[in-house]
Amino acid sequence: MVCCKKIRFFILTGEFLKTICEQKKTDGLDYKIITDDFGLVLELYSKEEENINKFIFSLPEDLMFFHFSSVDLSISDITADALKKNGSKLVVVESCTGGLISKIITDKPGSSAYFWGGFITYNNKAKEELGVPTSVLEKYGAVSREAVISMTVKALEKSGVDICASVSGIAGPDGGTADKPTGTVWIAVKKDIIKTFKFLFSGSRKEIRDKAAQTALLVVCKELNNKGVDSTIFEHYI
Repeated sequence: MVCCKKIRFFILTGEFLKTICEQKKTDGLDYKIITDDFGLVLELYSKEEENINKFIFSLPEDLMFFHFSSVDLSISDITADALKKNGSKLVVVESCTGGLISKIITDKPGSSAYFWGGFITYNNKAKEELGVPTSVLEKYGAVSREAVISMTVKALEKSGVDICASVSGIAGPDGGTADKPTGTVWIAVKKDIIKTFKFLFSGSRKEIRDKAAQTALLVVCKELNNKGVDSTIFEHYI
């Protein structure tokens, strides 16, 4: 009898996941990567369930950040479930994503029950109107930990809800620098405390924006589900 286990991954590319699997693969274990509308599903096969569990345990923590246990749900589904389960209402602040996070959430009927709304602060003037200090933007730049922290704090103050996610990044193709190349995205989330994440996404402008929007919601879901998400910097390209 062959044991099988399926793991859902969001955001990652099939090539990236395959590279990791080939590095970690052991004798007696086979895998298949399936691409669908929601992302990737990694199917693991072995005659011994222990081989599958050891393989999963060996996967890098950065990689497992992008996984979720439910394989048949979209990112909007798991966000809705997490917010409703916790009785929370979300506010978002979007810069480089330009409203994509809000679109993903409101594509589901009934989202007003758990989504307050959002602020699209695309340029610095809009961020200042939200309440982000000019001094923060001048000293650290709009794409920085300090900027998304301030965006998050101000949005929570104005909305009065209990959880916020903020995103600021460089989607390209122009605007990147040596210190902040195209694909650099900072995300902040606050429920009880503020946590920040830096990502370096690869791909086209559309792909970077899509990845940033989905990742912001994945961070929210993990925070609400008490998955112990810590502030993390992902230095490799995804």
